[in-house]
Amino acid sequence: MSKRYRDFVAYLVEKQCAKHAAEYVKPAFAGDVEAASRLSCSLENHERGLVAVAMWRAKVPAGAFGAYLSSVWVHDHRWVIEAARNRRTLAYMFRYANFPLPQELPDVVTLWRGTSKLPIAEARAGYSWTNDRDVACWFAMGNAKRDGSPLVLAAEVAKTDIVLFHLERNESEAVLIRPPASVRIDGTPDDWEHGLVRHNAKMDAHKASF
Repeated sequence: MSKRYRDFVAYLVEKQCAKHAAEYVKPAFAGDVEAASRLSCSLENHERGLVAVAMWRAKVPAGAFGAYLSSVWVHDHRWVIEAARNRRTLAYMFRYANFPLPQELPDVVTLWRGTSKLPIAEARAGYSWTNDRDVACWFAMGNAKRDGSPLVLAAEVAKTDIVLFHLERNESEAVLIRPPASVRIDGTPDDWEHGLVRHNAKMDAHKASF
């Protein structure tokens, strides 16, 4: 992608942003990692996904694009999904960012996903998984009183299928663009409630440490 096209896209984005965000657009599109991070925090929620797609299409240098994409995914992933419109585009975006994965992850990783109110097929298709079962229990049971139907799924996934792994908010999130080939229900609501309690205790201890 030519620099002229990238500069043109940056110009269009800059014109649409509030002044406090616009100052970071040109340096972020030029590859400034810090500016990309600051841009992700300065935009309105609904703008973040659209800018992520614009940055990918303009082929912003991968380091800056990755810094931006990881930040907006952690805080506003639904806007990124909506802006990308389909899994293929989202896969291209994550593959372009080329996020490094922790070396300690094995070649085949056991992941869990906790949901409520969703049938198995829809839960399986979700992007956000975790290698911490108690986190999945927390997600499943946290909204169960309101939504009903808690569910914790487990799957064996190739490390190469994980496009982003992060420890933000102590969620140990593994992002999957392609749903696991097979899943299983892992446990029961009573068991998941114990996982919720353990995770809450861990979070309380973490807060107390500060």
